[in-house]
Amino acid sequence: MPRTHRSAAQRREEIINAAHTLFTTKGFQPTTMEDILGVVGIAKGTLYYHFPSKEKILEALVLRTIGRVERRARELAASSAPAGDKLKAIMAAMQVEGTESELIEQFHAPGNAEFHLLSITEMIKHLTPIITDVIIQGVDEGAFSTDRPYDAVELLLSASGILLDHEIMEPSQADLARRTQSIIWASELLLGARPGILSPMAEADL
Repeated sequence: MPRTHRSAAQRREEIINAAHTLFTTKGFQPTTMEDILGVVGIAKGTLYYHFPSKEKILEALVLRTIGRVERRARELAASSAPAGDKLKAIMAAMQVEGTESELIEQFHAPGNAEFHLLSITEMIKHLTPIITDVIIQGVDEGAFSTDRPYDAVELLLSASGILLDHEIMEPSQADLARRTQSIIWASELLLGARPGILSPMAEADL
C-alpha cells in the first residue's frame, strides 16, 4: 500500500500525536524513539529530521498544550462578559483535563524537571498579557484599581505557579487550601479589588 504523502507540518503533528498517546499510556521514560517510529510508521531519518530526541517531542507537546490554553483564554477575554467573570473563566480554563491532564503528569514526572519548569514559565509568559487586558477592563469598570496591571498579573501567576504546584511544594491539603486563600488575598490587594470579590476563584484552583 503506497504511503500517504503528508506535508512537513502534517508529519510533525502526526509524530507529536503518536508520542502524546505513548507518553500518556506507557510513560515518558519507558517510551523510546523506536516505539514512536512503530506507531507512526515512517522512516527513521524522517523522525529524526523533525525531532532529534524524545525530549524535543515532549518540549513540543508542552508548547502545544500551553498554546491550546492560550487560545481558549483569548476567546474568553474577547467575550462581552464583565472582567471578573472573564478572570474566573480563564483561571478555570488553565486546568486541563482528560489526556491533557495525563500529559501534564509526564511533565511533572521525576527526571523531567526541565519540562516541568518550561510548562510553568510558558504559561506565565503566554497568559500574562491576556489577563492583563482583562484587568485593565476591570479597572475601567471599577472592579479593580491598579496602575501596574501587567506587573501584578505576572507576579501572581508566578507565585501561584510555584506555591500551588504539587510536585515543587508537595503541599498537604491544608497547605494547599491555605496557599490558595493567600494567593486570592494577595490578588485582591495587588489588583485593588474589594475583599472577597475573588474568593470564587478558589474553585478554579488559581
